[in-house]
Amino acid sequence: MFLVALEMYAETASFRVSETHTFHKTLALPPYTTCVGLLGAALGLDMESAQSYIEENGIAIGVAGQDRGEFRDLWKYRKVKSKETISDVLIREYRVDLTCLIVYGTQSKESADVIANGFHDPVYALTAGHSDSLIHLRNIEVLEADPSPLESLENCLVPGELQYQPNESILDLPITQKIRPASTAHLPVSFSFDEDKRTVQTREPFTFVGNQISLSEPVDGFVINDYKVVLR
Repeated sequence: MFLVALEMYAETASFRVSETHTFHKTLALPPYTTCVGLLGAALGLDMESAQSYIEENGIAIGVAGQDRGEFRDLWKYRKVKSKETISDVLIREYRVDLTCLIVYGTQSKESADVIANGFHDPVYALTAGHSDSLIHLRNIEVLEADPSPLESLENCLVPGELQYQPNESILDLPITQKIRPASTAHLPVSFSFDEDKRTVQTREPFTFVGNQISLSEPVDGFVINDYKVVLR
């Protein structure tokens, strides 16, 4: 398999759960659809075209990374409702100093080169969720590798639900360091499009892994630049 590995950094990042409105809780890492959108931005495709490109070329996606903290941003705004102006507030969560690796996997070397070239010279700006959170691409690499069994994971996004045990290494963490247990969420993986309206078509479970865990059964993945990545 050919892999396009993108090492990226964002000073702030916010990946909103689509159903949230006045409280925009952020996911720990860019979810699958955000990675589809990033590829679309690099290649100059809208979301519908990017989704089709992923499906037609059999592209798999994996994410790993971590941040250095989080904060909440409070916005006060006015909205018009039934010809009446109403004041309201919005709270948005952000991750700070996010460093992550996004991997696009494909069986075609030609497809991998197209993706890599797109990120070398993206058509549109690349953002970490919110439009103000610009991404700095630190490295773009095309690799050829086969997956291997991974018995432990940390700081990554994994498709499906996992059976695991917390790794004993968390006992050695300083008391001031926050422990981030694994959590599972059912997230969109595809949309249906009707003119300007976008509707969730398919959801799948994903597990956000924080501190290191030991798996009950190994999963196939890749080790790239000290990151462990599982593709979907």
